[in-house]
Amino acid sequence: MKYLGIDYGTKKIGIAISDESGKIAFPKKIILHSQDLIQDILDIIEYESIDEIVIGKSLDQWGSENLVQKQIDFFVKKLSYDFKGKINLQDERMSSVAARSHLYGKGNVANEQWTERGNKKRRDAVDAGAAAIILQRYLDKNK
Repeated sequence: MKYLGIDYGTKKIGIAISDESGKIAFPKKIILHSQDLIQDILDIIEYESIDEIVIGKSLDQWGSENLVQKQIDFFVKKLSYDFKGKINLQDERMSSVAARSHLYGKGNVANEQWTERGNKKRRDAVDAGAAAIILQRYLDKNK
């Protein structure tokens, strides 16, 4: 069984894919939030032969749904019209922090090489990394 992990954001969407056995999640890519978002996701689903989807559930620090979760619920509803497989929600709290943690190791927070424009691509990869963390949490919990 192959899974698609999604870290939903209002500007960018992080995408992760599991291996064929559904045991390990890998960051895949970032797509921009646009009018074509559903079709972009459906194209990935078809190309990757996805069986199930795991989307990060956006909660505040106390476990209550936040404003982004309303958008995620609407996104799930629209996606479910075309994707007939199972769509799961997984708590995404701290996934971006975990995905970003490598940026702060060994004093890098003050290191210009991590903050200059040339490393935008590296910093942007956080969204795909967060999607992989969300997906891996789900896989670990359910396998």
